Amino acid sequence: MFKKVIYNTSAQILGKGITATITLVVTILIGRALGESGYGDFTKIFVFVGYFYTLGDFGINTIYIKLANKKNELTLLKSLVGIRLVFGFFLALTAILVSLAIPYNPHAGTGFSPVVKFGIILASLTIVTQGLFTSANAFFQRILRYDLSTIAAILGSLVILVGTVITFVCKLGLLGYTAIYVFGGLTFIVSAYFLIFRKTQKIILPVFSLQDTKIFLSKSWPVGLALIFNLIYFRIDVFILANTRSSIEVGLYGLAYQFFEASLAIPIFFANALYPILAKLYLVDFSKFRKEVSSWLKILLFFSIVLVFALIFASFLIPIIYQGRFTGSVVALQILAIGIPFFFISALLWHLLIIFDKQKYLIAVYGAGAVFNIIANVIFIPKYSYLAASVITVISEGLITLLLFLAIRSQFRIGKLDVRKLDAEVRS
Repeated sequence: MFKKVIYNTSAQILGKGITATITLVVTILIGRALGESGYGDFTKIFVFVGYFYTLGDFGINTIYIKLANKKNELTLLKSLVGIRLVFGFFLALTAILVSLAIPYNPHAGTGFSPVVKFGIILASLTIVTQGLFTSANAFFQRILRYDLSTIAAILGSLVILVGTVITFVCKLGLLGYTAIYVFGGLTFIVSAYFLIFRKTQKIILPVFSLQDTKIFLSKSWPVGLALIFNLIYFRIDVFILANTRSSIEVGLYGLAYQFFEASLAIPIFFANALYPILAKLYLVDFSKFRKEVSSWLKILLFFSIVLVFALIFASFLIPIIYQGRFTGSVVALQILAIGIPFFFISALLWHLLIIFDKQKYLIAVYGAGAVFNIIANVIFIPKYSYLAASVITVISEGLITLLLFLAIRSQFRIGKLDVRKLDAEVRS
C-alpha cells in the first residue's frame, strides 16, 4: 500500500512540480505585463469561471471509482464523459449569462468591467475542457496510474507557457492571456484521451445514458452539494473583494492565493492516491484500516508543517520576482500558509466519510463552513480588505477540519463496536 500511494503521489508531485514551475513563470509574465490592477481583472475572470468547474465536478468521480470494476470501467467512463459534456456546455452558457448580470461601478473601479465580462465569455470554454479532463482523471485514479494524468497535465501546461510567452512579447493584453488557457484546456483533453486509448486500445466516445446519469447523481449529490458549499467558502472572498474593493487589492490577494493554491494540490494528491486503496481495505480489514488512517494522518501533518515554512520563505521572494510590485501579497501569503495543516488533514477526512458511505455529513460540515465564511467576509472584507480574507480562509478551514474530525470519530467508534461484535460471534 505504501509503495502504491508513494508512487502515485510522487508522480503527481513531480508533475505538479513541473506544472507549478510553469505556472510561476506564467504568473510572473502576466503580473509584470498587467500590473496589480490588470492581474486583479485576470483573477476575477478565472475565479468566477472556477465556480463552475466545481459545479461540473459534483463529486461524480468518487462515485465512478466506487462503482467501476475491470468489466464495466470503460462503459461507465463513457457515460461519465457524456454527463460531463452535457453539464459542461450547460454550465458554460450559465456562466456567460450570470456574468453579464453582475454590476460594474466605473467610478469606484469595483465589480466586473466589460473587458472582464468578455474574458469570462472566452474562459467559459474551459468549463467544458475541465470537465472532460476531470473525467479522464477518474479513470487514471481508478487504475492508480496518475503518471498518465501527469503527462497530460504537463503537455497542457507547456502549451499555456508557450502561448503566454507569445502573448507577452506581442503585448496582446488581458484577453490574449485568457484565450491561451482555452488552448491549454484543449491540449489537456486530447493528451489524456490519447493516453487512455494507448492504455486500453479503446476510443472513449461519450454515451448519454439516462439510467447511468440517475445512478451517478443519486449517489454523488451529497458530495456535489458539499463541494458547492466548499467552493462558496473557499473563493467567495474574491467575489466580495471584487465588489467592495479595487482591482489592485484583488490582484494582491489573487497573487498570494496563486502560490497558496498551488501548494494545496499536494494534500489532494495524497488523498487521491489513498482513497481507492483505503476504500478496499475498509471492506476487508477494519483494524488495519484504522492503523493506516492513523499513520497517514501523521505523515500528512509532517508534510504540511514543512510546506508552511516553504511558503513563508517563498513570500519574501515576491517583491524580488515582481520588481518591487505586489509587496502587499507577502503578508497575505504568510497568513494563508498557517492554514496549510488544516487543508492537509481535511483532504483525507472527507474522503473517509465517503468510504463510510456517510457523504451526507459533508453537506452539514461544509454548509456550516460556508455560512461562517460568508458572514465573516461580508463583515470584515469591506473594512480590512484582502488581509481579512486571508485570516478568514484559515479560520474557516480550521472549523471544517474540526467538524470533519468529530464526524469521523463517531464512525470509527461504530466500526470498532462492529469489529468487536464480529470477533465475539466468531469465538462463540
